[in-house]
Amino acid sequence: MSAKNLTQDTLQLLLSFVLPAGCNLSAISKSTYRIHCPNYDVAHKVWENRVNCICPLLKPGEVIEVVASDYYARSYPKT
Repeated sequence: MSAKNLTQDTLQLLLSFVLPAGCNLSAISKSTYRIHCPNYDVAHKVWENRVNCICPLLKPGEVIEVVASDYYARSYPKT
């Protein structure tokens, strides 16, 4: 299955296997996904691992945000 074939539900299911406990994914818009994490440390680890674990699942133009109460990071749109 390629990223072109993934629906939002399928993406959420796949990311539920990749994301650490306590993190969840929500769609902010058609092209923006936000991952909520419980704290700074977990959010930072998710952000550092996004290139290998999350970005391959995104379609061109999609953006990922990683947030916690004291953390915010946003990717550039995938090319």
